[in-house]
Amino acid sequence: MRILLVDDDPRFGRQTVGFLRAAGLDASFHRGPTGTLGAVLASRCEVVVINIDMPKVNGGLLVRMLRDAFGLGRSRVILCSDMAPNALAGLAEDLQVTAVPKSAGPEVLVEHVRRALPLPTAAPPKPRARRSIRS
Repeated sequence: MRILLVDDDPRFGRQTVGFLRAAGLDASFHRGPTGTLGAVLASRCEVVVINIDMPKVNGGLLVRMLRDAFGLGRSRVILCSDMAPNALAGLAEDLQVTAVPKSAGPEVLVEHVRRALPLPTAAPPKPRARRSIRS
């Protein structure tokens, strides 16, 4: 299960990815927003955590670009930003994604990432070996 964190702040990115990995999650950081679509495609991530306030392309537009390029069924999106919590929640509702304020802390982000991950599928049962009856 792969998580891609997209943020323009490399310090926040390194710290947060370290925390996600310490929680047993397979996470990587992309310093965005430039090149994010390629990073999502290359990483084959299941969850994309996106900051809102980034230069050139804000996180809201980036979510729309991901939706246009891949649909949101392929990768789930979580907005994670320093913007006012009510504004962040409203934007997330408009975009039909989850939001976590950065001020909530990494534990809350881990909880939301775990909820966003698809449930593991059960492995199909192994075929039983046939017993032959010898006379």
